[in-house]
Amino acid sequence: MRTTEPDRWFGPALGALVAVAAAGLGALLAGPAGALAGGVGGVLAGRFLHRARTRRFRRRRALLAQPFPPAWRTVLEEWSDHYHRLSPERRRRFEDDVRVFVAEKRVTGVDVKVTDELRLLVAASAVTLSLGWPDYDWDALSEVLLYPQDFGRDYSFEARELSGQAHGWGTVILSVPSLRESFDDPDDAYHVGFHEFAHLLDLEATQFDGIPSGMPEAVAQEWVRLMDREMPRLRRGKSVIDDYGADEPAEFLAVAVEAFFEASLALRARHAEVYALLRDYFGQDPASWDEARGLRP
Repeated sequence: MRTTEPDRWFGPALGALVAVAAAGLGALLAGPAGALAGGVGGVLAGRFLHRARTRRFRRRRALLAQPFPPAWRTVLEEWSDHYHRLSPERRRRFEDDVRVFVAEKRVTGVDVKVTDELRLLVAASAVTLSLGWPDYDWDALSEVLLYPQDFGRDYSFEARELSGQAHGWGTVILSVPSLRESFDDPDDAYHVGFHEFAHLLDLEATQFDGIPSGMPEAVAQEWVRLMDREMPRLRRGKSVIDDYGADEPAEFLAVAVEAFFEASLALRARHAEVYALLRDYFGQDPASWDEARGLRP
C-alpha cells in the first residue's frame, strides 16, 4: 500500500492555482487590496487542501515507524503459508501492508468477536493478492463482515450454502470457520478470503465480469481467450482449478486466483498460460518461491 506522499508537485501547484484565482477575484471585487487579501487567503486555502489530501499518508508513515508487533508476526507465521514463501524484504512489505489494512479497513463481527487474529487473517487474505502492487489501497472495499458459520443466500444461518460473498458496493462477507479452514490447508486450491477479495479486483461500476481491473486491453483479451478454453476442462473435472468456476467468468477468475496462490506448482505445470498471465498480473511468482523452499507439484 502506498506510504509515500503522492505527487509532491501537487501541493505547491494547487496553492499557486488557488492563490491566483483568489487574487483575481479579489482584484475584481476590491482592487489591489482585494487582490492581496485574496492571494494570501488562496495560499492558506491551498495549504489546507494539500494537508487534507495527504493526511492518510502521514498517518501511515507514523504507523509504520513503529515496530511490527511480535504477536502479530507469530500469527502470520502460524497461519499464512504465503508469508513463508517470501524473501525477508517482501515479508517486511507484507507486514507493512497488513498493518495499514488493519488500521484502515473496517472489520465487523456478526455474532462474532473480532479478535486481532481474525483481523490479521482477513488482512493477510487481501494483502496476499495485492503484495506485488505497492500503490494498491483496496479502495473498493467498504467493510468486511465476519459471520459465525456458512450462511444462506438470504443471509440467514438456516442454510449453509455460502462461505463468503462479495457485493458490488464493496462489502465482503466471510464465514469465520471457512476462513480458518482456508488458512489451515494451504495446498487444496480453496481459500474463501482469496476468492472474495479476487471478486473485488473484478469490480467495475458495481458489476463483476471476470476481467481483473488494470489489465491492458491486449492482456484482457488473452484472459478471455484462456477462460473460454479452460472452462470446458473444469466441467470435465480435468483441471487444477475448481469446477465452481466453470459457468461464470467472475467465478472462474476467483477460483483461478485461489489455485494460483494455493496450488501454484500444479497450476503452472498443468495450466501454464493461466499461471503465466496471473504471475505477470499480480507481480508474484509463488510456484518459483515454492520450488526454492524445496516443494514439488
